[in-house]
Amino acid sequence: MSSKAAAAGARMRSPEPPEGSGLAELRRELERLGIAGDVAERLAGDLVANSAALTPEARRGAVTGMALASAMHQERAEVLLQSQRDLADIERMMAGFAAELKKVDEAVKILSTFVSRIQEQSAPDPNRVVH
Repeated sequence: MSSKAAAAGARMRSPEPPEGSGLAELRRELERLGIAGDVAERLAGDLVANSAALTPEARRGAVTGMALASAMHQERAEVLLQSQRDLADIERMMAGFAAELKKVDEAVKILSTFVSRIQEQSAPDPNRVVH
């Protein structure tokens, strides 16, 4: 488990049970456990809609589970964003490398032409007789 997930787990070791079955209390509890406000609002609504038959312990477990799942999701999302940034950097470097390779190719062509001309100019005259 990563340090972020471990920190989220440490915050969740002793969750205080939300009072009653109110949406606002659940939302505050989820936010206290590290879930972002908009996500906490949606999760609290889902939990209120589905928790009528839950005991307080089961409800605390559900809240803790939501917080752990959210922490793991957030960590994976951050890893994905970092991977996307790394890929963009690699693509940028490869484009730069390709441009430099084109320059080298042009230089090789110019040198090849130059060497061919020198060879033509310095070739011995076949009609020339050396005594």
